[in-house]
Amino acid sequence: MTLNCIAVDDEPLALGLVSKFIEQTAFLKLAGKYASAVDVLNAIHTQKVDLVFLDIQMPDLNGMELARVLDTSTSKPRIIFTTAYNQFALEGYKVDALDYLLKPFNYQEFLRAAHKALHYFELINKSATEISAVNETGQADQNYLFLKVEYQLVRVALDDILYFEALKDYVRVELKNPGKAILSLTA
Repeated sequence: MTLNCIAVDDEPLALGLVSKFIEQTAFLKLAGKYASAVDVLNAIHTQKVDLVFLDIQMPDLNGMELARVLDTSTSKPRIIFTTAYNQFALEGYKVDALDYLLKPFNYQEFLRAAHKALHYFELINKSATEISAVNETGQADQNYLFLKVEYQLVRVALDDILYFEALKDYVRVELKNPGKAILSLTA
């Protein structure tokens, strides 16, 4: 699996380093590099982008604002923030960033974040394949329920469910197997 990536940073040295790291990682493909978050908006709509390595502090449109805009787009690429400011880390996860690299970072740290992204996309593709396989076999859709558990969809037979329990943003699904439960994010 190859992930199409773009790098966004207003500092030329940082942009060059992230671009170099992307190019030397076998499962990443550099689809573009941009010094402005505004330029990224056009690129996202004209090409398939899976992953954005995004700086936060930039003129015009900062990285956090761009992340909020991308969150509403239909293509919705995933984001790994690359910034020198640790005070935005919590806000970064609120916009559903996959990771947060604090500058200066080395290739090992970059590679760890890239592998995390690869794993995420592999799980998403696996879940989509499983759903397609179920639909192609003609099994009755009403006999199963798909729940979002971490980064994957889990198929649960309706006959195996004892009850549901609401827990703020989660639903706990108690199964017939004693002591077995699934915790699923509702949103």
